[in-house]
Amino acid sequence: MLFLGIDQHASHLTVLLIDQQKDVLLAQQVSTRPSKILRFFDQLAKCCAGHKESFIAVLEGLIK
Repeated sequence: MLFLGIDQHASHLTVLLIDQQKDVLLAQQVSTRPSKILRFFDQLAKCCAGHKESFIAVLEGLIK
């Protein structure tokens, strides 16, 4: 199992993907523009497929 942490901001998402040993597999900031988010999730799907794992996501963000 992989774990995806997402910290939501107005202009970007900060994301971190780790494995069960807490090794960082992916760490980056992603624009909140829809096309950039879709591109990120395409990249994430390839990363998970390469590890033959699925992921659990945790989203942290402000609610106005």
